[in-house]
Amino acid sequence: MAKGLLPDTHEQCASAARSFVLPEADVVVLIGARLNWLLSHGKGKTWGGKDHKAWGGQRFIQIDISPQEMDSNVRIDAPLVGDIGSCVSALLSGIGPSWPKPQGDWLGAVADRKSKNVAKMAETLAKNPVPMNFHSALNVVRDIVKANPDAMFVNEGANALDFTRSIVDMYKPRKRVDVGTWGVMGIGMGFAVASAVVTKQQVIAIEGDSAFGFSGMEVETICRYNLPVCVVIMNNNGVYKGTDVNPSGGPDVAPTVFVKGARYDKLMEAFGGVGVNATTPAELRRAMEEAVRSRRPTLVNAVIDETAGTESGRITSLNPNAKKK
Repeated sequence: MAKGLLPDTHEQCASAARSFVLPEADVVVLIGARLNWLLSHGKGKTWGGKDHKAWGGQRFIQIDISPQEMDSNVRIDAPLVGDIGSCVSALLSGIGPSWPKPQGDWLGAVADRKSKNVAKMAETLAKNPVPMNFHSALNVVRDIVKANPDAMFVNEGANALDFTRSIVDMYKPRKRVDVGTWGVMGIGMGFAVASAVVTKQQVIAIEGDSAFGFSGMEVETICRYNLPVCVVIMNNNGVYKGTDVNPSGGPDVAPTVFVKGARYDKLMEAFGGVGVNATTPAELRRAMEEAVRSRRPTLVNAVIDETAGTESGRITSLNPNAKKK
């Protein structure tokens, strides 16, 4: 939930240079973050290790309310067990006013890598493929969130989560709710309902089609209470394959096969909300802008290229008959 504490556009925010900063860092301070799968468990190539199990050599300072988190994946050189407020206050007191400024060459290297990555991403986002892909659809979402920084932002999925985290900038803290907020896959709609009820703010929820399937019936709750929630389903007919074995469906259809051309927007309409089927960025933009303006329960079925994205964890490689690469 720290995302937005420094706006993603802030000069000291290095999210866009993450792949450079993490392996090059000497010391890492973890505040409100844990060395779980979101941070590759503190080891592997993400941190400059030689392989996926190797430690990169960083020294870690970790603040956590749970002592069990210390040394859970890699050695924590300075474990600070306590609440964030108390620990940070103590650290600031110890640092004092004479703490040295960060080295200019390091900041310059980070800024240079960040600017290159941002420019590269801008080129990708500027493309307008037919059908839409994750980038062209999320470029629209990026603009909507920028225009509405107070909106609560919910996000879950595999590709829908990973792409959105790297593309959609956050400008304020405690506005983003996803699996990093101590959650699991399948509670995105629950997050959306709770966010709308508690904050009274507009909620924008970006859902993968598979993720939405876990709790999609919560749109009834959204409509029942007339909550200002705009749900966008990234519908690429699923990416878990199976159609190569059983392309026509039937009683023995693979459990990873989705119904092609599913109209999730009709589910929202069934409960009295607004459903929109969007096949272009322009249609997606109009639908989201109207949802924010009207604050009516809205679900946008964003139809994207079914070849876009990769199955989560590339699990098909684990199949016994998978070709070895």
